[in-house]
Amino acid sequence: MDMAKQKQTILVVDDAAATKGMLDKILPQNYLVEFAKGNSDVFRQIETKKPNLILINITAKNMDGLGLCRSLQKKDVVKHIPIIFITDRQDQKNEAAGFASGAVDFLYHPFNPPMVLARVQTHIQLCSSEMNLQREIAQRKSLEQQLHEQAKFDPLTKLPNRNLFQDRLQQTILHADRNKQPFALMVIDLDRFKWINDTLGHDTGDELLIEASKRIKGVVRRTDTVSRLGGDEFTVILPEILHDSMADLIARKILEQMSLPFKLTKQEVVLSGSVGIAIYPNDGATTEDLIKNADIAMYQAKESGRDAFQFFSQDINKKVYRRLQLEREMRDALLNGGFYLDYQPKVNIASGKIIGMEALVRWNHPTEGILSPKEFIPLAEETGMIVKISAWVLKAACNDAKSWIDAGYDGLKMSVNLSALQFREGEELMALVEDTLKDSGLHPTNLELEITESLMVNNLDQASAILVRLRKMGITISMDDFGTGYSSLALLKKLPIQTLKIDRSFIQNLEQESNNAAFISAIISMAKQLELHVVAEGVENQQQLQILKDHGGTEVQGFLYSPPLGSAAFLGLLKGRIPLGG
Repeated sequence: MDMAKQKQTILVVDDAAATKGMLDKILPQNYLVEFAKGNSDVFRQIETKKPNLILINITAKNMDGLGLCRSLQKKDVVKHIPIIFITDRQDQKNEAAGFASGAVDFLYHPFNPPMVLARVQTHIQLCSSEMNLQREIAQRKSLEQQLHEQAKFDPLTKLPNRNLFQDRLQQTILHADRNKQPFALMVIDLDRFKWINDTLGHDTGDELLIEASKRIKGVVRRTDTVSRLGGDEFTVILPEILHDSMADLIARKILEQMSLPFKLTKQEVVLSGSVGIAIYPNDGATTEDLIKNADIAMYQAKESGRDAFQFFSQDINKKVYRRLQLEREMRDALLNGGFYLDYQPKVNIASGKIIGMEALVRWNHPTEGILSPKEFIPLAEETGMIVKISAWVLKAACNDAKSWIDAGYDGLKMSVNLSALQFREGEELMALVEDTLKDSGLHPTNLELEITESLMVNNLDQASAILVRLRKMGITISMDDFGTGYSSLALLKKLPIQTLKIDRSFIQNLEQESNNAAFISAIISMAKQLELHVVAEGVENQQQLQILKDHGGTEVQGFLYSPPLGSAAFLGLLKGRIPLGG
């Protein structure tokens, strides 16, 4: 604020108010003159008026001006307020005593108005400049401290970050080398964290990371270093271990803590962890080798089923290298047309006619031949590549469906699977579906989108809102793998679902008097009450078909009628050149 416009408060300390009156006449309106009578009143006035300048009359008979000034200098609240003495005696001894007590200047009776105004303005401005300078210095120090913290500590968990971790790991190597003492490095990754972060939101993900960091710190020794490298990856340096079993014990404690429910603000989350362990110096003598090998061991722990720990070995190194190579090749396949679609027909039991087909993605690997989804979809889900792969599948499937319908095969419904990760950005999914239908020319009623039960349970509100919008477009919504998850009648009634697909695991070994038959009968009965279609997957023989028919089943999919076929072969199936069920 402009000093000329801001009110500046001046406190006059005297045994009479006459001095205040004189200053009121001398100083312009942007100065507010307050009065304190003697020593007893001055501290109360300072507290309430918060003056910018204090004037003390040291020649007043009933007060000790010099002593008051010395007392004021001891108070933190007054330290930065300039004090000017008023006196009618102009001598060097008097001035020396005044300056020694803490005054910054003198004003002499009788007042010279221009001199009074000049000195008042000067000292207030000097004080303001000094305060601003000190504030800038304090802000600079605070910023430097923040930059120091950011350079070495993770702002979310307050753990050492990658930079500080690297430094401490190097120091641990030097210490271990001097003392000929091994140590362990752990890399910890939270299983399914990316899925939780994407579906439940980044706020929930951040809260989960904070709680996970506390649990890890709670089970290690005070001499151990816990760091967060980024994302959901943590490290633990365990110096001076006497035996590998010490690392084994800590890893088990960490996994035990990770498996306990996380009671977060919005909901309870259950996950697990995967831990990789490298031992110095056998598994690496440098920071780079130790980190790489502990990371490789962690990936192997994930591959072995997660919620596990693994020590590094050369055999593990080969397996993880294979995984990383597959990930790289999968990216290349997406860019260079390495994926293609097979289609498996859905058949109406009564008519024996094809009423639709499910699009199934395949990977034509350059050296390993045709890879089924089971061999690469889990990796695609974990890396997030499933979003791009699923987008490609939707576009290719809709284009094929439109070409078959244009060829005269009306009424076909193309089924395409959606990934849970596609629901992370609902608007992007909606835009993808709308643009695909527009570009392909396929009518929305000829498209069926398949979802899984786990998607609904973990992200019900967001997913439900998107599904409602898709359904309003005329698209059919199908629940895939029904019976393997957590569906409830209330869930089915709440969601805009038209079709249930009974998982193939209930069709295998299906016999008339089996529990599976009773389960299928119950599903079909329930579906009819809810006015839902039911499709049975994995039908391979006439006995299974007959049981489904006996219990009211109407639509099936499986090898009894046809295996998945490429687009050209599927067109041949539609034309009758390839017999259905032949």
